[in-house]
Amino acid sequence: MKRMQEKDIPAFVRDVVATGCDICAVGPSFYSLGDTDVPRDKRKGLHKKLGEIDARYGSRDHLRYQIAAHLRSIGRYIDAPPMEDEDWIDNEAPELAGVTPYDVAHFPTYVVLLMAQDKGIDWRKVARATLNIDPERQPERARRVWASHLARARWLATSGCDRLRSDLLQ
Repeated sequence: MKRMQEKDIPAFVRDVVATGCDICAVGPSFYSLGDTDVPRDKRKGLHKKLGEIDARYGSRDHLRYQIAAHLRSIGRYIDAPPMEDEDWIDNEAPELAGVTPYDVAHFPTYVVLLMAQDKGIDWRKVARATLNIDPERQPERARRVWASHLARARWLATSGCDRLRSDLLQ
């Protein structure tokens, strides 16, 4: 399998941006591609272009820190709060049947939690890097916050998005 090289990161980012798809770092170790701002009628072509870019550059998981650093250097990032600011996230995510302002504000966090889960990243690393909670200092809180927000992220990714779509159409 082809593996992207570090020298290819700027070209990779330029190619993704040229498709009209947004790409940004999320914290120090993740990045996200987003097609939500692309008009629906152009998304099919977008997925094809992104697939071609993926094939051209190959696997890049081993470069995620470097890609995130490059994106930060060019101003394409969503910052996580500083480690000393642990109050930015509630101990429990909402459990309501609708999308809340809290969900909207924490959407990047939910995305990272789902990506990390998909990649099999240890929850302690995610708690430290994404939720800004030290699992060695606060193991019970770190686990509870991580589990609650991951569950909410899963809900949003499935029925939550359907509910949001139906609310918007009414």
